[in-house]
Amino acid sequence: MQAIDAATVHRLCAGQVIVDLATSVKELLENSLDAQATHVEVKLKDSGLTSITITDNGHGIDTSSFSTLCRKHWTSKISRFEDLEHVSTFGFRGEALSSLCSVAQVTITTATRDSAPMGTELEYNMSGELTKQTQVARERGTTVRLTQLFAKWPVRHQDLKKNIRREYLRLVSLVEQYAIISDNVRVSLINQTRTGTTTHVRTVVQSDRLTRLLSVIGASLRPHMARIQHESTQDGDVKIDGYISQPIPEAGRSGSDKQYLSVNNRPCDVPHIKRLINETYRAYCPAKYPVFAISITLNAQTIDVNLTPDKRTILIRHEAVVLDALRKALGRVLEPEESVFSVNRVQTQIVAPSETVGGSPVQPQNVAPEHGDNAETGKRTVTVETSVPGVIRCFADDRTEPSRKRTANSVPEPHPVHSKKLKDPPAQPTVSAPRTRPTPALPTQPTASKKLQTMVIGNCRNRIQNDLCSWSQTRTRMQRKHARHMARLEESQDRSMHSEDIADAERGGVQNTDDPEQASRALSRLIHKTDFARMSVIGQFNHGFIVARQSSDLYIVDQHAADEKHNFEHLQRRAIISSQPLIQPTRLELSIVDEAVAIEHQSTLERNGFRIQVDDTQSPGHKVLLLSQPVIGQTVFSQQDFMELVGKLCVCPEAMPRCERARKMFASRACRMSIMVGDPLSVAQMSSVVNNLSQLDHPWNCPHGRPTMRHLYRLPL
Repeated sequence: MQAIDAATVHRLCAGQVIVDLATSVKELLENSLDAQATHVEVKLKDSGLTSITITDNGHGIDTSSFSTLCRKHWTSKISRFEDLEHVSTFGFRGEALSSLCSVAQVTITTATRDSAPMGTELEYNMSGELTKQTQVARERGTTVRLTQLFAKWPVRHQDLKKNIRREYLRLVSLVEQYAIISDNVRVSLINQTRTGTTTHVRTVVQSDRLTRLLSVIGASLRPHMARIQHESTQDGDVKIDGYISQPIPEAGRSGSDKQYLSVNNRPCDVPHIKRLINETYRAYCPAKYPVFAISITLNAQTIDVNLTPDKRTILIRHEAVVLDALRKALGRVLEPEESVFSVNRVQTQIVAPSETVGGSPVQPQNVAPEHGDNAETGKRTVTVETSVPGVIRCFADDRTEPSRKRTANSVPEPHPVHSKKLKDPPAQPTVSAPRTRPTPALPTQPTASKKLQTMVIGNCRNRIQNDLCSWSQTRTRMQRKHARHMARLEESQDRSMHSEDIADAERGGVQNTDDPEQASRALSRLIHKTDFARMSVIGQFNHGFIVARQSSDLYIVDQHAADEKHNFEHLQRRAIISSQPLIQPTRLELSIVDEAVAIEHQSTLERNGFRIQVDDTQSPGHKVLLLSQPVIGQTVFSQQDFMELVGKLCVCPEAMPRCERARKMFASRACRMSIMVGDPLSVAQMSSVVNNLSQLDHPWNCPHGRPTMRHLYRLPL
């Protein structure tokens, strides 16, 4: 045996610290943040192949540190090992600059508060020794320039050139993480290529964490981001703060590329924490991954960050306590007891020719011409048939041109319905002058047929074609309803039209306001899960939706989605999957932790169809024998599903876990066994569907992510 020379040792260690483009920038970016910079600019030329320049306005480097700046294990962060328990900076090992000198050409320009505007340019060799020092003009701060990255490492240099696009995207993701967690710091990433200069990351100094997150993921997700918070000394001084996208399809992503986790303000990778977040989210939105930026603050003495040179892998002493606290915080956001629904306001006007009631023409009153409707066109506004406010059945009258005479045998063609839905009210509630509502007129002209053209329900318009009915058969019924509604409409006309804009604001406790968020709260309805049990059923619409009422608000419930979610959660909790014995038991090779979890939760695994046997004579990791595996229909589960269940039990041992394959099959079975669109329901059946929602863990969406309920209409006062 013989000792390895110092130069070889230096290169071997440097290759472990700086492994790719992202880590080279990460080390310099952390140095800038440790220097209390408020502006950090990362500028690459040709995605880093030509040069990498990091410029900051931190406190600079003192002249006494010039000669030792790039020497290995020289640092100002710690002086002894015990200092690790209290270190608050990103770096502390004293390896970054020394390793960068080994893999690239390093030039540093720096100036302190006392020396500015005079700075110093420093050049170092591969061993980290200072070779050249020049006076230059420089404001306070530091600039580090890297060139010829991995030029003397042929394998890594070739791999960098071959996969430069992939490496650059990893770099962008890394810079995004530091940009999000860095308060009062403007971070920018600029790439200069032959085709031009592109800025991929730019944050604002005076901005909160949500604003910085939206600058990375896009401002369109602002309405769908939910605050996640938890703080408790009972959980071992665990504090959780951040944002996560709501479990709805339009808020999630198809991949897990926008997930940012930090512990004690240090970006890191904790597999169990990310797995818990993703599995909890995908239980309610299985087709998408969440977008989140979550910061966890722990006692510094309970974590170990000195596991790997990049310090992204950490060890948490009480990880189970942290997971339990995070599970509680996620439960309040992803499994809410309440949900907010926006208030819909719908008005529909029908343009049709004048008709008569009882042989005398009915003249509309106080009708302002709209869309070019006037006396010359012969079109007038009439009332449509409706039995529930907000559910409007629009019929078209037959129309004959003035120049054409009707004959007894002629069958006029249906006139199209012109329906107009007024724009949604502004976010700021205001008081407007009273508006007039046209006096209803009931058409009684007998015709051969009528076509039901449009049905308007809240914000949903379902156009139904080829739905013909006899006008003579419906005239009597419509006349009775017309007489019943006339008194009600005349009584509430002035009052409802005058107070329509005021009502939304007053119900939310808001008068005229310039605060959009305050106005938005006033124009929304907060629904608790228990409110479903107090809703009264009005009826069924189109054999697909249940109209329910709570107080003065009407809600429309998707009968299929609601029943499907009830059946799905019932299967998730109580279903026992049958198993198929194996001809020859299979010995599983597990980690010691996974093996212990599997042995502890044998009953849970058996309910999922996996029967195991423990052989204590074998060595750790080889004690578990798989005797049978689950089967549903023609689908046989595999060992991969077993490992997925064990992983979920590691994260959440209290719940009844289901592997993704079983969950999809439960969702499919729940769909087939549920009430379908088109099924007519009795009042008792509709009440049962609505009441069942109050007993669910997450009643707001079906297993496939479709909402179960929407606000339909606010009844007049």
